Amino acid sequence: MSDSEPIVHVFACSGRFPSWEALQVYLAPTYTEDGDEVPSPFFLETGLTQYEPACFESVLLPSPAPLARLLDGVSYGDSWLAQACADADAQGVQADTCVCVFAPNQLAHPQRSLLHYVGSYAYGGG
Repeated sequence: MSDSEPIVHVFACSGRFPSWEALQVYLAPTYTEDGDEVPSPFFLETGLTQYEPACFESVLLPSPAPLARLLDGVSYGDSWLAQACADADAQGVQADTCVCVFAPNQLAHPQRSLLHYVGSYAYGGG
C-alpha cells in the first residue's frame, strides 16, 4: 500500500448486535447539550480521528454469511473486495455484521476493536 492511496478498514462480527439501533449506538458518536462530540465505543477502541460519517458503511444481516456476500455492493468494492476476501484473516469468516471505515477517517489502532479486524486495504476512487 502506498501512502497516497486511500485506505478502508474492515471489521466483522456475528451475534453481537440485536438490531440496527444497537449497532449504531456502538458506532456513532453522541453529542452533549452544548454540541460537543462524545466518542462512541468504536471510536475509543480504534482511536478513530478525522471523523467523516459519510465514509462509514455498515451492514447487519439476519443471519451469518460469507464476507463476500456481506460486503456485496460496498463502496469501491471492485478495487479491494477480492483482496479482502482472499486474506487469511477472512478465510471462512461467517458474520452477520460488517463495518467498513473509509478515508479520510483514520484509525490509530484498529486491532483493538472488539469486532474482528479483517484488515486494511487500499482502494481506488473510481
